[in-house]
Amino acid sequence: KAVRLFEFGGPDKLNYGDYPEPAIGPDDVLVKVIATSVSRWDIKYRTGEVHQFYGKATGHQGGIHGRRAFPMPMQLGRDVAGDVVAVGADVDSVKPGDRVVGLVHPENPSSVNTIRGLGNLSTGVDLPGHTMFGGYAQYVARPQSYWIKISPTLSFDQAAAAMWACSTAHHIVAGRLNARMNDIVLITGASGGMGTATLQLVKLAGGTPIATTRSARKAEALKRAGAEFVVDTSASDALQAIREFTHGEGVDGAVEYTGATALMRLCIDAMRFGGTFCPVAGEMNEVPLRVIDLVSRELNVHGVRASTRNDQRIVVELLEKGRITMPIHAVLPLSQVGEAHRLLESSEDLVGRIVLHPWDS
Repeated sequence: KAVRLFEFGGPDKLNYGDYPEPAIGPDDVLVKVIATSVSRWDIKYRTGEVHQFYGKATGHQGGIHGRRAFPMPMQLGRDVAGDVVAVGADVDSVKPGDRVVGLVHPENPSSVNTIRGLGNLSTGVDLPGHTMFGGYAQYVARPQSYWIKISPTLSFDQAAAAMWACSTAHHIVAGRLNARMNDIVLITGASGGMGTATLQLVKLAGGTPIATTRSARKAEALKRAGAEFVVDTSASDALQAIREFTHGEGVDGAVEYTGATALMRLCIDAMRFGGTFCPVAGEMNEVPLRVIDLVSRELNVHGVRASTRNDQRIVVELLEKGRITMPIHAVLPLSQVGEAHRLLESSEDLVGRIVLHPWDS
């Protein structure tokens, strides 16, 4: 069983059915998928946003710099965790019976960007669920360099729910914000997978995470996820609340996950001298930034893209040690993938990730 996308559109375009079991080459690993998960990017791929709008903005046929064009049919699902069932003749890193999680951002060691230390920007490599088949299936096959072994202490659900969100969040917190002990970091859109991951990782780095929400119902869940202070952005005094919490100094860093212009501006206005702003979502939107914002406070603005192999290694180890966990909002059979997409698009109280089980009926 697998789910394939043959044309762009709504959740009804996700075709669940019988497909051939993937073949494996000499360097490939065949994995029985125990868990995969649904992300906002799955929705962008399904609707055609990446293929159409990114392509117009970047001038690249594939929509994203350094990536091949989005092929059809496609099998979505960047995250995947399961058991190795077979390996090719040249595979020496894993064996049948090993538990593994898929690399969400594999690297090409020959890419000039990888050589420059920018493995997250590696070119000449296929991404699961984008240019190669993803985890929406009972079996997937990928080269051995696309897998990391995991210990029995790490559940498949956690591995599948956390890798993309936590690895990208780790790249942001450690690589782009350079968060340090006692830093205060504002996180908008904090209820999503990357938002909740960022809350935990800021706290793990010794910082103080602030979350925003428009729903009072999410406040307690955000605090359980790691937020030390929750700001209601529907209130007119949201900026004042942040200033009071920071004793008038402002935040050291801000990560914007919604793409909303008003929240981008809130992040900029809430920044202290020398602070760092990381806009992540709203890729087609303009950042409401003035030169005076940069000059008056020597504000830093850092772009964010993907994660390095080392970010992913660190996340696996943190998950295995139980130092971070990913809130799981719902677990559904793969056959209900359409419902999972609808839930992610419309739920008012969703905090964390939605996990899919390919072998559940």
